[in-house]
Amino acid sequence: MTEEALTTGWEADIPAEDSLLRAYVLATADRSEVIATAAGGRVRRSDDASMADGRSPVLFDNVVTLLHPLTADAARAAVAEAVAFFPPERPFIVLSCWPIPDADDLGIELMGHPPFLFRSPAPPPDGWDAGLDLREVRDEAALATFFTTIVEAYPMPGAASALADPAILATGVRFWVGYEGDRPVGTAGVFVGHGVNDVEWISVHEGDRGKGYGAALTWVATLADPTLPGVLIASDPGQPVYEKMGYLRLTRMSMWFRPVADG
Repeated sequence: MTEEALTTGWEADIPAEDSLLRAYVLATADRSEVIATAAGGRVRRSDDASMADGRSPVLFDNVVTLLHPLTADAARAAVAEAVAFFPPERPFIVLSCWPIPDADDLGIELMGHPPFLFRSPAPPPDGWDAGLDLREVRDEAALATFFTTIVEAYPMPGAASALADPAILATGVRFWVGYEGDRPVGTAGVFVGHGVNDVEWISVHEGDRGKGYGAALTWVATLADPTLPGVLIASDPGQPVYEKMGYLRLTRMSMWFRPVADG
């Protein structure tokens, strides 16, 4: 009897659209690499992992994405390769759809297991923008406002970030700033690729939460290409907002990080 090769859905030649999770993994890897390259950073992609060094002191600008299910030994090898790839002073995250066993000894620490959510293409409800003035970032001045706003609203460190590099405007990554009158109150972003709207960078100033602004900002990114599903990783505060929008929780990811080196 001839043995038939049965696909796992994660082979390199399988289309990204084979599953939502695969589409998200590949879109996230591409997004991270595009941003790092625009910021003058370095990129390495192997069969097992994408490594994107945005040359940034901001943790989330430097991303390792595991590209398919790995054995325990292969996962540890991929993490060890990432530790060698990044300069010792560079913090970075490792994002995996699967557990990474016994990795603390390699120099990374478990951050958590955030939920992965998706929303099928469908029109938004009436009044989805909550009266917010949603302005897409199209020039350097608007990008500077986006960065200042997300630093204050997320909050995130105010150090130099790959997100502030004007070269990012030519990458296809899209950003928005939400305004209440003339005052910026929050941010949103998206990378459209591999058949999904990969939603990121949702933030709202603490004093402006509870007004529907977080949902409005998420909507504008979710609808970047209204024919495609939206996908995202949710924080604990954001998850109820996304679920009210029709996002469904599919699974939990594993997120690890290497902290800033002492000294």
